[in-house]
Amino acid sequence: MKKISESLTGVVLFILGMALLVGGIYLLKDKVAFFNNSIQTEGTIVDVESSTRKNNTYYHPVISFQALDGNTYTILSETGTTSAFDYTKGDKLMVRYIEENPQMAKQDSLMGLWGLPMALLVAGIVILLAGGSTVYNYFNKIKLRKELPASGKLLQLAGRVESRSSKNKTEFVIISDWLNPADSKIYAFTSDKISFDPTSYITGRLMNVWIAPASPKKKHYIDISFLPEKA
Repeated sequence: MKKISESLTGVVLFILGMALLVGGIYLLKDKVAFFNNSIQTEGTIVDVESSTRKNNTYYHPVISFQALDGNTYTILSETGTTSAFDYTKGDKLMVRYIEENPQMAKQDSLMGLWGLPMALLVAGIVILLAGGSTVYNYFNKIKLRKELPASGKLLQLAGRVESRSSKNKTEFVIISDWLNPADSKIYAFTSDKISFDPTSYITGRLMNVWIAPASPKKKHYIDISFLPEKA
C-alpha cells in the first residue's frame, strides 16, 4: 500500500503540474495578445484602495488616464503591494488599454502583466518535475528489485535506523554502510520509508542489500520485505 500511495502521489502531482503549466501557457498567450494589441499611455494615481487577504493588507492604485477617444477612464490596478507608501495620489504610472475598449486597461508593469502567468508556469514546472521524479523513482525501484537479484551482487550489512519528520509525520529508514574495496569509498544505502520504528526487527540482524557493482550509488536496494506491515 505504501508503494502504491507513493506512485499515486506522483501521478497526482504530475497531473496538477500539467494543469498549472497549461493554465500558465494559456494565460501567457492572452497577456501577449493584449500587449501586442494595446496602446501605452501615462496615467495618474487618483486613489489607493486596500484589501485584506490571509491577514495581509494589500494596496492597489486607482489610475485615471485619457484614451485616444478623448475620454478619461479609471481602473483599479490588479497589482498590489503590502506597503501603504508605495503608491501616492498624483504619482504617474504607465497603463495599457485596448483602443476599441479602453475600459480593458491594465497597469503596464512587469508584475501586473506577466506576474501571474510566470508564477503558474514556474509552479507547474516544479510540481511536474516533482511528480515525474516520484513516478520514475517508483518504477525504477520495481525494476531494480527484478534485475539486481539476477545480475547484481548481494551484500549482508548491519543496519541502523534513522527517523525523518515532516508535516507532523515521522517516518523511518534503515541505513547500511559499505566500504567498497574497489575504490575504498564508503557508501550509505538507504531503504524505502517505513511508517513505524523497525529497530526491534533489525537488532542483531544483517540486512540483505542488493547492488550493481559497477554503479552501487545509483543502483541498489535494501530488502525490507521481512518487516511486518502496519495495520
